[in-house]
Amino acid sequence: MNIYVKNVLIALTILIVLVFVVLQWLNFYTRHGKQVAVPDVKGMQVEQAAPFFTEKTLQYLVVDSIYIRNKPAGSILETVPPVGTNVKEGRTIYLTVNSSSVGLLTVPQVTDMSGRQAEAILRSLGFGNIRTRIVPGAYRDLVTGLESIGGNPVAAGSRIPAATVLVLLVNSGQEEILISEEGESPIEEPEEYWY
Repeated sequence: MNIYVKNVLIALTILIVLVFVVLQWLNFYTRHGKQVAVPDVKGMQVEQAAPFFTEKTLQYLVVDSIYIRNKPAGSILETVPPVGTNVKEGRTIYLTVNSSSVGLLTVPQVTDMSGRQAEAILRSLGFGNIRTRIVPGAYRDLVTGLESIGGNPVAAGSRIPAATVLVLLVNSGQEEILISEEGESPIEEPEEYWY
């Protein structure tokens, strides 16, 4: 056998063995074919969910928190990737939990617009408790102010808890309105907005 042919065959054999070893190492390193489903841990406290992640050889990391009033503080709201998604072992699952404190929201400018528009803006920002007090004024349904339920003015740009009860001061369209026996103008409370 010619020396050149012999060297080419040896080099080809070494190349084939090297490719085989690299492919096997890649399968092992990338955990090819070994997938687990993200466990359903929504609603659990992070400490309660930890064993579910450990059991499936997954890591977890709390990356965000938001405040939802009717959810327990510290409970898991969302996972990324979502629950049930197949991922490789060792993957980090990112968690969003419910904050233990009420979120602060910035009050927008709501004066000089209609009551309906002002209420829609406040609700879209996350304020849930909004009432209306009818006050004397020439321009019907025009918002002239915003205050807390105790009667303290709330200025645009201030940061207040989302659960604060806000009262929109809305013109009646008349210079005088009927005052109740307690000395206050009536507060309208539309039932369809109570939570």
